[in-house]
Amino acid sequence: MPHPVKGGPRGMPARQTRVKRWSFHVSGGPSCLDFANTVSWRRSSQPIERLNRYGDLVEWARQSRVLTPAEGRALDGEARQRPIAAARMLTRTRALRETIYRIFSGIAARIPPNDENLAHLDRELHEALRNLHLTRTRSGAILAWSRGRGQLARPLWNAARSAAEVLISDNVRRLKTCPASNCGWVFLDTSKNGTRRWCDMQVCGSRAKARSYYARKSGQRRQARRAPGPLGSASSTDPASGPTKSPPPASRADAAR
Repeated sequence: MPHPVKGGPRGMPARQTRVKRWSFHVSGGPSCLDFANTVSWRRSSQPIERLNRYGDLVEWARQSRVLTPAEGRALDGEARQRPIAAARMLTRTRALRETIYRIFSGIAARIPPNDENLAHLDRELHEALRNLHLTRTRSGAILAWSRGRGQLARPLWNAARSAAEVLISDNVRRLKTCPASNCGWVFLDTSKNGTRRWCDMQVCGSRAKARSYYARKSGQRRQARRAPGPLGSASSTDPASGPTKSPPPASRADAAR
């Protein structure tokens, strides 16, 4: 006798809980930079890997407009049919990501890329360009990636091509790494005067402003405690005198790291 399905009233099937997709940081600049930044809090003692399975890579590519929704669904389907190949491609893709990060963070620190890292990027670029073709359109022709099966490397192709384009561009001199103690994300400083400091003002910039606010208020309170006040009056740090103004809350974007 079959057992009733548990979880719903009167044996109704339990409702499936949808897993919330991670919202990747999308800067709007070269996709290789967002790709290199798919490790959160890279400089901390506990960096967070955001590409834990092949589906995460596809989701990053969707959100970064590297893949259309239809192309993303096709890759998800291929990954389900070829799980071992998908797992190997994820390992290969993360290795390229680390190479790109080492090259770009080194350039930001005025350290030229070494031969090993350049050779790795060059190998992946050659493989990518083998799959890039001229495709006819109504207005002429465009460069487009190969279609059909065997597309698991598609996000990797895009990352390799994008990284090479940044590397040979004049903008390569504008590469910086975020100075926040736990961050280290790479970005292009395209500001007019080259004075951009943070990877994202809504993330690390807001955190730095909050820390500065706390430090300033703490200093004011210590100074007020040392200053003599009139007898019988409540000092500015007396709880009876009322609470001080709270510091500005951290941005919601901070949770997206």
